[in-house]
Amino acid sequence: MAKMVRQFQVENPDVQVNMQIIPWGTYYDKLTLSLAYGGAPDVFILQAARFSEFASFHTIRPLADLYASAQPPLTAKQFAPVPWHESFYQGVQYALPLDTHPIGLYYNTKLFREAGIVDQNGKAKPPTNLTEFLDAAKKLTKDTNGDGQPDQWGFVITNQHSNWLTIAHQFGGDILTPDGKHGAMASAPCLQATQLMVDMIYKYKIAPKPEGVDAWLALRQGKAAMAMEGIYMLASLQEQPGLQFAGAPAPQFGPKQGVWGGSHLLCQPVGISPEHSRAGWRLMRFLSDHSLTWAEGGQVPARLEVKRSPQFTALPVQAQFARQIGYVVYDPQVPRANSLNQFVDPAIEAALLQLQTPEASMTDADRRINQLLARP
Repeated sequence: MAKMVRQFQVENPDVQVNMQIIPWGTYYDKLTLSLAYGGAPDVFILQAARFSEFASFHTIRPLADLYASAQPPLTAKQFAPVPWHESFYQGVQYALPLDTHPIGLYYNTKLFREAGIVDQNGKAKPPTNLTEFLDAAKKLTKDTNGDGQPDQWGFVITNQHSNWLTIAHQFGGDILTPDGKHGAMASAPCLQATQLMVDMIYKYKIAPKPEGVDAWLALRQGKAAMAMEGIYMLASLQEQPGLQFAGAPAPQFGPKQGVWGGSHLLCQPVGISPEHSRAGWRLMRFLSDHSLTWAEGGQVPARLEVKRSPQFTALPVQAQFARQIGYVVYDPQVPRANSLNQFVDPAIEAALLQLQTPEASMTDADRRINQLLARP
């Protein structure tokens, strides 16, 4: 991002950009206060999971006039359908989608070759469905020191939320009912997905329990062969000395395709002056036009022409994760989506730790979700 902003300054010396990088933990608090009391940035980023919340507060400037005046034009045909759709709230477009960042499968190619999980050319072959996944994970789970406990795992569950949503969607489930008014975690598809994740740990014994283990570190250190994580974690693996890895679309565990993802959406505040709005739009448009640079850092561009460019398709992991862009699914796009996580995530963890049965944990989550959604 800093590289793109510097280049924008070179090409647009009449616009001064003051860029701030703020940790996510404090970013939304600062943004909320600035939108409420003044001093909001002329251009700011919202994650798709928080977009509906801020749009519902009428704090974001609609962008229809800026899209209409764009030269050359920016239309739906130039963007991947899912992130384009997510830039609207109640029929009004409030954002310019910069990217889509789905999770996908990271796998250790060295461990795959050692286990004989290869194609006809001897190249590590990632699993594409549940049967292949379980078969590979069993071969890759090993007790190398003979103490009776695996010290090499076939799979690790890193982000429970994104892993659960991916598998739940593949079985036809979601956190909420389609109308967004009720919890749906205790539905049959969601229970099927939850049980599969529990079985990975206790029945198939291909993944460790989520307590007492740093799952991502295990992948980095070669103690785990597979993990489903976001494209934004790519740099973490690239920085690990000697790690041999590759990326692939997440396996299809259920009867339909689906993979959790998010987007970074470029927005402007309500009340921005016309002059600053036009200057901000020039920056937003520049970032969109140059999103190949953004993609190199670990993203999938929302612009189709960038995604289809030879430069992007040459990026081995990003191009693999981008194959999923047509069936990316987001957290529920409702204003209270972020508040739901206080019930969603503990329910998933309770099932994975066997503190509750999947039925009990998901039913408790739905009860609390319904109480939250029923509040004025």
